[in-house]
Amino acid sequence: MASITNNSRKYGEGHQVILKDPKKGALAGEKLMMSQGYILGKDVFKVTLKPASIDNIVNFTYGTASVFLKDAKRNVIQIIGSEGNINGLFNHHKSSAKSNTNVLTEVKENISMWLFQGHFENRKLLSEDEIITKLNGNKLYYSSTFYESAVKQLTELKKYIKYGGYNYELQGGTLTKPLYSTARKLTGKANDNWNPADLWMIKKGYDLKPIITSRNHECLNGRLAEAYYKKDIIPISLKNVTTRVATSSVIDSSKLMNVDPDLDLTFNKLDFSETFANFILMSKSGFAVRAGFKASSTTLGVSLEGRMIGAGYQLGAVDASDYKAEVRDIHNYVLRTGNGVGLVSLPKAKAELKEIIMKYPRISNTIKDYDHAIRLVDEADDFIKQRFINIVSYLYSFMVLPKVFETHLKFCYFSSKKITDKSGLYLILQ
Repeated sequence: MASITNNSRKYGEGHQVILKDPKKGALAGEKLMMSQGYILGKDVFKVTLKPASIDNIVNFTYGTASVFLKDAKRNVIQIIGSEGNINGLFNHHKSSAKSNTNVLTEVKENISMWLFQGHFENRKLLSEDEIITKLNGNKLYYSSTFYESAVKQLTELKKYIKYGGYNYELQGGTLTKPLYSTARKLTGKANDNWNPADLWMIKKGYDLKPIITSRNHECLNGRLAEAYYKKDIIPISLKNVTTRVATSSVIDSSKLMNVDPDLDLTFNKLDFSETFANFILMSKSGFAVRAGFKASSTTLGVSLEGRMIGAGYQLGAVDASDYKAEVRDIHNYVLRTGNGVGLVSLPKAKAELKEIIMKYPRISNTIKDYDHAIRLVDEADDFIKQRFINIVSYLYSFMVLPKVFETHLKFCYFSSKKITDKSGLYLILQ
């Protein structure tokens, strides 16, 4: 972590740090903090420069560096020890930035892009201090975990790329904006559903025109794949790395479409929210689909997201148009989503829920049975009733309609990974 000791100009009054997550075999400093009642991975502190008084001193056995921190109870502690030991206890912590998802995503992607560019073009690993300086006004959103994740991504990327000479940009930048525009016209897919790459590395001087002027999606995706295997274009999907090292894979739909995923996609369990805001359906392998409403308090449009339980990141959205078409064409069923469905469909939704519970009696951690669910519906306002009507149709499409549950979930897994006959190749670092 960039140093918080003797660095008041950069990490001044009120700068927040959080104790690092616990690891196997706690170090001496971690044990010291735990002995004071603090919880690893949870307790947040604020740097304070000139405290009026000190409530507690935590002293390492050696070192003279020092920092004053204010804990959640506003107690001031002074930590004394070596600079490395003190900084090793903490991560820089973003404050109230969680609500601004777009800015957080941009910060994470920029950190990865700058680290990649620094290494491949200048043979230099940018320090955490250098990264924070480059963030300018977005420093508020910074967390050390973003830097640590990006370093692991870089280590994994080195397996694919040895030399520099690239332009670097985030999705939809100057070079890739016309590429995504072509893809939308040829595939009918939104940007991420065609290619979810967050970062594009494109060889300097490489002519994108042959790809951009493709006349069909087969040609578009074929030329993109050819450019990747020649290392002229590297589209990269970035996932937060919470494990010790990053892993990677090349998602090339032309090679993966007819290969079964090495996953047990049989049904494991279901958790349907008692507010009818979402459900999470889990397979035995850990692959799960979450159905919910993106704007939680205002909309009636249902969206689906693929995830691996415990992985620390989302796989990606299940293409909404493709899913509706799949259910309509295979099962002759029209999903209910968005405004305009109306309360007239409430009896049908109740009947569908009854059919679901007859087949799978346990549908929730909080809803006891069918009668309990219906009481919740009947007591709800009209907006929640409409949510119930819509989301039950999606639940019905998973739990009752498919003859083979695993086949249906395989479609969702491939869609969330952008493995379709119209999807472009990308490299995923996770």
